[in-house]
Amino acid sequence: MFAQVCEYPETTVLLFIVAGLLFYVWKKKLDFFSPATVYIFFQCLTLAFAYLRLDHAMTPFHAKTWFVWGGALFSFASGCLLFQWNHSPCKTQPTENFAYNWKLHFILSCFILALYFVGIFGIIQVAGNLILFTGNAGYFASRKVDYGFYAQFFSSAPLVVMLFGVASFKSLNPVRWIRRISLPITLFISVLSVCAYPSRTTLFMCLGFAVILFNFLCKRISVLLITALLIAGIVGFIFVASARSQYGESSVKSMTMEAAMTMPYKYVANNYWNLDYAINSPTDREIHPFTYGIDFFSGMFEYFRAPGALKTSFGWDGIYNESVQKIPGLNTTGYLWEIYKDFGLPGCFLVPFLVGLGMSILFDRVKRRKTPRLVMFYVFFIYFVGFWFFLAGYKQGIFWAWGVIIWMISTICSLHPKALVKSEIQEENCAERNIAG
Repeated sequence: MFAQVCEYPETTVLLFIVAGLLFYVWKKKLDFFSPATVYIFFQCLTLAFAYLRLDHAMTPFHAKTWFVWGGALFSFASGCLLFQWNHSPCKTQPTENFAYNWKLHFILSCFILALYFVGIFGIIQVAGNLILFTGNAGYFASRKVDYGFYAQFFSSAPLVVMLFGVASFKSLNPVRWIRRISLPITLFISVLSVCAYPSRTTLFMCLGFAVILFNFLCKRISVLLITALLIAGIVGFIFVASARSQYGESSVKSMTMEAAMTMPYKYVANNYWNLDYAINSPTDREIHPFTYGIDFFSGMFEYFRAPGALKTSFGWDGIYNESVQKIPGLNTTGYLWEIYKDFGLPGCFLVPFLVGLGMSILFDRVKRRKTPRLVMFYVFFIYFVGFWFFLAGYKQGIFWAWGVIIWMISTICSLHPKALVKSEIQEENCAERNIAG
């Protein structure tokens, strides 16, 4: 055991941090989905996984990379702590104190659902079926097949899950018939998104949105459950590793085990080896040009075509990080590389600090008063904080579009008198009394 610890010191230390964090959250009876907890947990857990170095591309971090990664984590936590030190704990107010038209929310959500089905139609038009049920799913899900603007629609399954998911819980939505329809739609779209266009990003977002909504609107997810899932994942990984070692290096079974074990690893670890490779540019490779902070806003203006023209004229990378991928096809870098090339080293500390402070303010507002808009925006943002090791969501226009749609729907549905919500509550209470009678 001691030899294993010595062989993987970075992984061991990071897993101890994860275990200590979970214990602290459990002991203090805190919400796991608070900003600092989510950031530290996912950053440390995924880097611990990456540092197992199951692929030759995952070389040890340079000192500069550790400085950027650790400094960003410290800055984010500092932003969260600064807010906590200046604000006292609060209690959630009753949800019936807000005005919201759930019937209009349902109608607008159905309109977004219809647009999603337009995207599904685009897939079937090209592939002849849902991609998972075609004879060559890998080909139809690759970049070789262009679905045009349909992709904007069928990629929006997580938005549909968010809109119907928030309407599925009695603690927030008093209209029973809407809840009874919204919940099956949420589950159905989560499954359909995998069948229509198998994508790990879309699947994780659908599941992530649903889980976080459940945590805030139904029942807080126990840290013990999270710990059990984490242990199960580690045990499963070790089991696969042990099974792999039972076969000779030249056997077909060994190669199958190799692929089964290393592909999930590469999806996580390539974010970190690309980050180290990008920040520590070798002398024989030109470093990516400094973007002067302009590219930070590229996602906001993506549909105006201006960012594409700027990137081409200045020679900046596209969304696939062409200049910093160690292995072709494994091209993700996480948000820290995006911040580094946009704002340099100062940005790697300032941006996480500001986001940590902003997320803490939003988290506090959600605890004080759960409204559809606050809940949806917090779920939306905290998901990206958790997956920052993988995805800088603000660099993609579709996520800006989702944010605008969430804001528009929640604003339109809030422009009604408070009596609307109360009358709906009274209507349901009367119905329940009649049934009981």
